[in-house]
Amino acid sequence: MSASKEFVEYVLDLLGTLEGITTSRMFGGVLLKVRDKQLGVLFGDTVYFKVTDASLQNRYKSEGSKQFTYTRKDKKDPVIIKNWWSVPDRAMDNSEEFVQLAEEVLEQKK
Repeated sequence: MSASKEFVEYVLDLLGTLEGITTSRMFGGVLLKVRDKQLGVLFGDTVYFKVTDASLQNRYKSEGSKQFTYTRKDKKDPVIIKNWWSVPDRAMDNSEEFVQLAEEVLEQKK
């Protein structure tokens, strides 16, 4: 499911204090990069950050975040992308919290 132009603009507005943000199309969604480092993706009306750190993943999970999933015609069970976590709801209306979460994601070790 693709993200609407309005939703992309809303997310970019939330990230307004970060420099070097770029977007590109990816699998029908929108890829977010900051200074050439992948931050996350937008699908439909959901933002998924690339969370690779296990303790940060646990925190996202405790806040009700979900991993990105999709179904394939040739598979019964959904495919789970283990490192893409939905941004916690509390940050979706608060630019400071949203940027703080983004900065944590960008600071993760690979």
